[in-house]
Amino acid sequence: MTTGAVIFSQNNSNIDYTKLAIFAASRVEKYLDIPVSLITDNKDWLLKAYPDHKFDQVIEIPYVEANQRRTFYDGSLASKMLEWRNLSRSQVYDLTPYDRTLVIDSDYIINSSILKPALDNQYDFQIYHNSFDLTGNRDVGAFNRINEYSVPFYWATVFIFNKNSIMQCFFDLVEYIKSNWIYFRTLYGIDAPVYRNDVAFSIAIHIMNGKTNGEFTVELPGKMIFSADRDILISTDNDKMKFLIEKKDFYGEYTLAKTTGLDVHVMNKFSLSRYIDGGNGV
Repeated sequence: MTTGAVIFSQNNSNIDYTKLAIFAASRVEKYLDIPVSLITDNKDWLLKAYPDHKFDQVIEIPYVEANQRRTFYDGSLASKMLEWRNLSRSQVYDLTPYDRTLVIDSDYIINSSILKPALDNQYDFQIYHNSFDLTGNRDVGAFNRINEYSVPFYWATVFIFNKNSIMQCFFDLVEYIKSNWIYFRTLYGIDAPVYRNDVAFSIAIHIMNGKTNGEFTVELPGKMIFSADRDILISTDNDKMKFLIEKKDFYGEYTLAKTTGLDVHVMNKFSLSRYIDGGNGV
């Protein structure tokens, strides 16, 4: 049985997700000791800009013009409206070259071996529902349920799955939800019009559970720890990370925060990119 990780890379005009994926892959290899493959719609860019990449395999998918846009923040005081090109996650079952696959976003930074036991057990599907915001004081209700009265929220940012008929049904269901997004966002009372993998996964899990509190999923070890895009990554040093965290009720002001040995979803991709380029993230 083969085990490995995959990371998606679909660049937009301002964010080089391939660069982020290379950095994220290096952390997977360091702390989890498994091969990492890249799924991208621009293999030529990878080979031109990063010819020394160390991906196990590079899997190319068709380029599809972005039809969604969203606001990307770079701290509290700066933002850009950019293409949102993240519609291929439902195809990962067919794309992965591994029997057991860890899927992570390119901005999910591994700093520990906490996921190693999850790679060694036999559960079909492991994903995060429980999460923790580094500020500890923001309203995170949107990450508990997909709306105030609806089904539990699950993070498509990182998950582990086995290749079998049950998981094939799950990903087929996610693809069906994506293809009929207007219907499902109306049915489940989703206000935001932009398709989100997290929400589609949450709906699919609800259905696979027989629309009850079933046992289709198993919680990954620990919690989904995240810094919002209003925060700024300053640096990483081995398993340590430093952030400027948005200060509550003081717009544009920050508090210094440090983590050690914690895997962190760094939503501010601009600051992560600046750090990778050799500076701090400010």
